[in-house]
Amino acid sequence: MAEVIADTSALIAFFVRSEARHQDARQYMATHSRTRWLILASVFDETVTWFRVKVSPQASITIGRILREEHRYVNLSDDDDSATWEAFCQYDDKAWSYTDCSILVMARRLGISQVFAFDDHIRQMAGLGITSVPATTV
Repeated sequence: MAEVIADTSALIAFFVRSEARHQDARQYMATHSRTRWLILASVFDETVTWFRVKVSPQASITIGRILREEHRYVNLSDDDDSATWEAFCQYDDKAWSYTDCSILVMARRLGISQVFAFDDHIRQMAGLGITSVPATTV
């Protein structure tokens, strides 16, 4: 089964009907139904916190259970965390979040080049071997 690292931007778009990219997220996953999401602990943190603040505590728990139980959940090791911090410091000319840098580090370590994202910061990583999916025309 193919895997794609899921970014917070795509998860929010997928689960929230009122999000501008909701249909794009749903259509991408419908056409890639055999693709499993890889949920990094850092992305999980951002996502469930967003749902708790913007939607409700119950929604955050429901989404959190889906992400942890129906997809591949991956913690960052101490080495991964150190590498993420190094990337965060190295790319100080970018507005990349710590979570964005964790995606870059883990994509490289796990050999997964595709990231399900609607975040321009992830798209900026194209020169570093990261492919943001779905392709955008925006």
